[in-house]
Amino acid sequence: MKSILSSFLLLAVGTGLSQDLVVMKTGETLACRIDELTDSIVNVTLPGAAGAAGSAKRTLAAPQVERIEFGYRPGEELLFARRASASGAELKPWWDFWFPHLHRPRSRSAAWGLAYGAAMMREEGAIGAEKALALYDHLIAKAWSPDDVAAAKRGRLEALLAKGDLEAATAEARLLAKDTEDPALLIEVEHLLAQADFRALRELEEEHPRWIEDEEVRPRRHELYHRALDQFLKPHLFHATREEAAARGLFHAAELLHFGGENAEAKARWEDLLKLYPDTSFAAKAKESLATLNPPPTDPKATAP
Repeated sequence: MKSILSSFLLLAVGTGLSQDLVVMKTGETLACRIDELTDSIVNVTLPGAAGAAGSAKRTLAAPQVERIEFGYRPGEELLFARRASASGAELKPWWDFWFPHLHRPRSRSAAWGLAYGAAMMREEGAIGAEKALALYDHLIAKAWSPDDVAAAKRGRLEALLAKGDLEAATAEARLLAKDTEDPALLIEVEHLLAQADFRALRELEEEHPRWIEDEEVRPRRHELYHRALDQFLKPHLFHATREEAAARGLFHAAELLHFGGENAEAKARWEDLLKLYPDTSFAAKAKESLATLNPPPTDPKATAP
């Protein structure tokens, strides 16, 4: 059965050979255009020798292939470079094209899938999150790269949170935090858990505005508050060289402190962020928050009648 690659590869015929690279288990390398790819065979077109016209066809037995390094297809490279901000409509054709090759080393399948899942959540809310869950499950089951699998696991947790399934997201995150030995994944999971606790804290205070006087609610409120604070601060305290994660944690810890009325502590955390992690994406946000916390004095002349 012909691969889905065939339809897209036809687009390259009129523009010269698409530069794929097939590496054989013998060590032989073939610069070529892949015309058809299954788990049994690889049909390729080889360019003519230097200075010679024409090309040659060759069929390779897939079990004899070590790996394939796919060249970009027509129109793919520019979109791939900006996939993080691309729309779902732009990303879907490339995900549909590449997803049969998730299991193939060095394919871009998972990168397209991760970007498409994020776009669906960004654009379609809870409905998009439900769709993204199925996509992330497929990535977790089939992606060849452990890094892509870890990213899909984080995406799955974010999708659960986006669709409002806080209980399931928290349960999965706690299991993942217990089982994983990947520090990068653990940081992301603990950050999601902190976000979940912060969200639960806000909801609890909305439901119980006089929580401080309620002996049953008050301990739960303090548990959520301090657990979220500890988790937000962990990257800064234990993984300071991961500057973006550490800055993110400090920023949200300050937000939590501000929410809890501890404005002096919030101010100190935002100032720490600016001092320690000035080149991160959260530095500008910290400046904005500090400006809101400490607005400049008003000129009396400007307000005089």
